[in-house]
Amino acid sequence: MDQQKRLLLAIALSFGLTLLFTNFVWKPQAEAEAARLAALDAGLVLLADGGTVPLDKPVLAAATPPAPTLDADGGGLPVPAPVAEVPLKLVTAERATTKMTFTSEGAGLTDAVLQGKREHVLRQLSIAEGYAKLFGKDFPQGPQFDLAEPIPGGLPQLAVSITGATPLSGTQRYAVTEESPGKLVFTATTGAYEVVKTFRWNVAAPGEKSPAGYLSTLDVQVKNVSNVAVGGELLVHAVRAIDPTQEQGPSMFGGIGNQASVLCRVADDIKRKVPPAEGNGFLGLGSGPVYDLEGKGLVHYVGIDQQYFLTAVWPKEGAIESRCLLNATGTSRTASLALPLVLQPGQTLARSFGVYLGPKDLSLLLDIGKSPPEAPATTVFDPGLDKTVDFGIWAVICKALIVFLRFFHGVVGNWGIAIVLLTVMVKVVLLPLTHRAMVSAEQMKKLQPKMEEIKKKFPDDREKQNLEVMKLYQEAKVNPLGGCLPLLLQLPIWGALFTTLRTSYELYGEPFYGVWSDLTSKDPTYLFPLALGITMIVTQRLQPQMSMDKSQQMLMTWVMPVFFTAVMMNYPAGLALYIFTNNLLSIVQQYALRRWLARGNAGTGAVVAK
Repeated sequence: MDQQKRLLLAIALSFGLTLLFTNFVWKPQAEAEAARLAALDAGLVLLADGGTVPLDKPVLAAATPPAPTLDADGGGLPVPAPVAEVPLKLVTAERATTKMTFTSEGAGLTDAVLQGKREHVLRQLSIAEGYAKLFGKDFPQGPQFDLAEPIPGGLPQLAVSITGATPLSGTQRYAVTEESPGKLVFTATTGAYEVVKTFRWNVAAPGEKSPAGYLSTLDVQVKNVSNVAVGGELLVHAVRAIDPTQEQGPSMFGGIGNQASVLCRVADDIKRKVPPAEGNGFLGLGSGPVYDLEGKGLVHYVGIDQQYFLTAVWPKEGAIESRCLLNATGTSRTASLALPLVLQPGQTLARSFGVYLGPKDLSLLLDIGKSPPEAPATTVFDPGLDKTVDFGIWAVICKALIVFLRFFHGVVGNWGIAIVLLTVMVKVVLLPLTHRAMVSAEQMKKLQPKMEEIKKKFPDDREKQNLEVMKLYQEAKVNPLGGCLPLLLQLPIWGALFTTLRTSYELYGEPFYGVWSDLTSKDPTYLFPLALGITMIVTQRLQPQMSMDKSQQMLMTWVMPVFFTAVMMNYPAGLALYIFTNNLLSIVQQYALRRWLARGNAGTGAVVAK
């Protein structure tokens, strides 16, 4: 017995020390390293006192002029005259959903700031701020989400480049040749190419559930202006800088994480890449190498998935035999669509790409690729962006939960109350099984004296004890595992709700009440996890203890609720709300069952456990 107590104490201390180390040792070190990497990307060196100084970066040598191309007779072909320097120009365009800033350096986006009231970076409150908000203090929201945050010294969002013997840089300077509402044209002539990039978007305010406000079109024309054939690959890049101090990977005690992944769909396979895990195990110690990922085949789209938001680029004519190149580092994400390019002298290649910069609202993504009402016979390519909402193994249950949550939200207008009503609904559906399990547990309680006699009769023969106990269960027609069935049925719902909160934009930034302003983020006051732990302890105390010894009772009644509470502290508040409500209903149900059994057995003198 003493040895078992020491083992339980060691387990509890281990979990406690792990939690303390994760929050007070590793987390500050990880944040400091992330700040150092962010400073380096900005061209600064982070000092010990938190200040910064400029980093003297080496000056890159000028590119070597290309050697003259030789014709069939070995003679040199004329090299086009140098093009005059094009001035840098920024163009701002505002639409109902997005404020966009284009740059002539690369003819791409340096900003795509979403304008919706929920389309902002959620501000993580500290414990002190959480309690201050609980008592009425207001805190400003985080900044609006920018899906084109530029990478310092890198490519702009939706840049185009060409590889091969006559390459085109993704940061090539373009001239703005046409600028009008809903349309912007960039033109550049360099080397063997004349490139025209045309951006087009809808300037009218979209409908409430229309993806049109987040969609745009990128038309690319590449003309071979030399007198020889050229070849290589045409690449369209989806890129974005990442602030490592605002991003973390998932971990047991660190929450669900919010890392952006790069992805592409090749045929029916979706390839994803996240930054390499920094560490060994779930503690996050050390660092790992950075790997590139390539997909080759029938490519439908490439993109960047930021949990609740999506950047996606796809060929509008349909999936095309090509390559996708994915790269993810601690400070950047890049997904490139590489198309084969072969041009004879004077020949022009024209490609049209669809672009989506917006929330991962499943109803919006499902509408992309549908024919417009004014032209129902129009053939439109559906890239299948709804597949970016990845529910994993819980897909069927998640979609069912979303249906019920939407219904309850439509009735009460609050997603937190919708989760409470969902809990009540599930509890009612499982009521017959739960009732049967509780009755079975109370019946097993009555077998305790006989089970103690078996232990005394065979004190040193555990196998014989188990055989006699199973025989006793059969004679009494009691299922010892009956009490586990309701819990086993609840676990998939917990997993599916966790996945829904982590994935579904419908719940992103949605409040419950007061300080619980976002059900998809952790509770900054930790009140829900603590209340959850207390109700778990009460629930275990109300359960008949059956044949467990004291050490086992301690494990089930105290250690497991404490461990579960520690895990839930950084998990979504909506999940803690569901489990807390379920525990409350279980306590009420257990109390009512005992009262009912007491009245039903009062005439026979049966004893009901208190």
